[in-house]
Amino acid sequence: MEMRKLMNFIHRRIESSKPIGNEQCTKVQGMIIGFLGSHKENDVFQKDIETKFSMRRSTTSTMLKSMEEKGFIERISSEKDARVKKLQLSETGKSMVEEVNSEIQRIEKLLTNGLTEEEMDQFFEIIQKMQQNMSEAQVKAETEDK
Repeated sequence: MEMRKLMNFIHRRIESSKPIGNEQCTKVQGMIIGFLGSHKENDVFQKDIETKFSMRRSTTSTMLKSMEEKGFIERISSEKDARVKKLQLSETGKSMVEEVNSEIQRIEKLLTNGLTEEEMDQFFEIIQKMQQNMSEAQVKAETEDK
């Protein structure tokens, strides 16, 4: 129950924070913009977004389509395989990266205020175990569905 309360609190806090760039950018889109901004030296594809944010293919596809329509990103055919589209920030998206990163840091600072480095290390160990549990459960469920 406490975990649900914390997750709801974090979600409400993120959603109530000031808009990024303009009000057309959702918080998840902002996180994707931040991710693309921090990986601009590497080729990033839809699959990378799916993996990083634990999103389904259909959800990711819809999200990226919306971001492209809003002018935040561009999809460019890969030189190796034209069916695969590389994701990169548009000029509008690039201009939003600093604001996105600042907002993420502000929320992280709010969450970690008063925690020691040891507590943070323990927290991240526990989170990694929980993520592993969820990944294993998802693989098991997908295997059982087949």
